[in-house]
Amino acid sequence: MTRQGTLHTDNNNRGRKRSLGAGVACTTLAAAAAFMGLSPTMASASSPVVTLQFWNTYNAVGKPSEFSTMQGILSRFEKENPGIKVISVKVPYADLLAKFIAAAAAGNPPAVLRSDIAWVPTLAADGVLLDMSRQKWAQPILKGALPGPLSTNYYEGSYYGIPDDTNTQAMFWNKTEFAAAGLSGPPTTLAQLWADAATLTNSAKGRFGLSVGGTDLWNVAPFIWSDGGALTNSSLTSATGYMNSTATESAISELVSLDKAGDIGSDFVGGSGAVSDETGFSKGEYAIEVDGPWAVPTFNGVSGLNYGVATFPSGPGGSISTVGGEDLVIARDAPNIADAKLLAAYLAEPYAQTQMAARGDMAGYTADAAREVKDNPYLGVFAQQLLTARARPVAPGYPELDADFTAELQEIQAGKLDVSDAMNTAAQEANAALAAG
Repeated sequence: MTRQGTLHTDNNNRGRKRSLGAGVACTTLAAAAAFMGLSPTMASASSPVVTLQFWNTYNAVGKPSEFSTMQGILSRFEKENPGIKVISVKVPYADLLAKFIAAAAAGNPPAVLRSDIAWVPTLAADGVLLDMSRQKWAQPILKGALPGPLSTNYYEGSYYGIPDDTNTQAMFWNKTEFAAAGLSGPPTTLAQLWADAATLTNSAKGRFGLSVGGTDLWNVAPFIWSDGGALTNSSLTSATGYMNSTATESAISELVSLDKAGDIGSDFVGGSGAVSDETGFSKGEYAIEVDGPWAVPTFNGVSGLNYGVATFPSGPGGSISTVGGEDLVIARDAPNIADAKLLAAYLAEPYAQTQMAARGDMAGYTADAAREVKDNPYLGVFAQQLLTARARPVAPGYPELDADFTAELQEIQAGKLDVSDAMNTAAQEANAALAAG
């Protein structure tokens, strides 16, 4: 997944303290950092270079890629902070959380972790994160954050991270395949989506009408919410009556029925040999897929791919997609913690935020949000979708809740459980996960 767009540097103070500007002398650097309560390492002939690790899941596909764009940001940081070397470590998403927990337990965590928003409460509950609410340097950053991204860092009265980026998913549709199937435009309702998925499927051509990127809640929740279903109550204490509600089960039943009919691609079930959502859409194998802004540059680079992007189809619950994104967190016992704070602050600045917005990472800060859509017009539909998008349960037990839901849905797909029994079990397991958290 890659990003594209116009890159900009904003030299104005936009409500957040800036650790540095380009070409600042070391004495100015020290003064600016001291004002923020930070103490950068200064290079000299005798002092060693401090090395910081920045763990992330940036995609390295595309030119420029998400990963390479961040490399440029980090290079600028190094120039403005003599004596600090940053190593960007790309870790597979499926491994990152466990790897960080193990590293923190061993006393050797990275300086900064780009964490999935769903992980922050879990890590905060485990007591491994620095409390940002108590950090003078973090106060203007937290104050300038958008409410949604900011809320994902909150746990029991404090903030344990700062927003890095936000995003959501919208619907991508293949205009060529729609025209071939006699469809004039993208579905605007869930009922139309179900029907179009069947119409667009052409087994002789190896084409599936719909792509669903997996059985986890990131991929499935938009269908549930838009169909009027829910996952938990608002206080995040119970899933009973929500995850196993009639509306939730209706959305899952529809997806499973389409899958059994051969109208959903292999990405839904997953496993060995499955074709990913972006790969399938790029090749014309999937006519509709639900994805984030990072997919736009990928698809723009595919010769002959004629596609459009629209908001998620509306159902009884509205047009509801999933709030995504990442937060920047620092382990409480991180080595060289003063320099780690300096790096985290730098990544939250307008320069880094607008650079990454050009790769599809929508900014988590009020001052940057309008600018990024102007600079990158394709982000407009995602900005519109964010107005109704919903966060997955912000609770320490979310990873277990998500894993249990996924497992039960896979049991339905395999024909081992019916929808009602599986969702009753999933609700009970979610209650346990919420209580344990």
